[in-house]
Amino acid sequence: MDKDSNFIEYIAPNSAAKKIGVAPTTLRKYSSLIENLSGNLNYFERDSNNSRLYSRNDVATIKRVVSLKKRPDISLKSALKQALEENDIASVSDTDSQLGSDTSTDTTAKLQLASDDKIKQYETLINQLVESNLKLSDQLETAIKSIEKHDKNLLELETTSINKKGFFSRLFNKKE
Repeated sequence: MDKDSNFIEYIAPNSAAKKIGVAPTTLRKYSSLIENLSGNLNYFERDSNNSRLYSRNDVATIKRVVSLKKRPDISLKSALKQALEENDIASVSDTDSQLGSDTSTDTTAKLQLASDDKIKQYETLINQLVESNLKLSDQLETAIKSIEKHDKNLLELETTSINKKGFFSRLFNKKE
């Protein structure tokens, strides 16, 4: 095995922020939250000035947080947790493939559970959308019936006003 095969390249915060597409202050905020949520204050490598350094895996994780956060139904904290869980599963998978261990079935089971959870989330979302569509359909039907009733009333009023004779016409039996 080549001695350089385990080499990990780290990049500075400004470069990482550019790659991710966020401001350096946003990257700092997300990094701090990741360290707090993971319970590991040394989650990121540090340089001699104690600035965080980011690996390719760190950048990918934070990119995933940014993409998850864009969804309307997910909070920043939820996005961070999900990205960290996905990262943990991926790192377990990478370790298993490197070691050639027998835990690949465990990883497969974890990935299957994660995909099952995703499927359940999507099914729930689909059911909510169907219910919402049914409610909107009912509201639309009610609105259409109301408009039709209003139109009918307007036609009746118009018809009665055309047939109505003036006071003097009725008095002297003259047509208007």
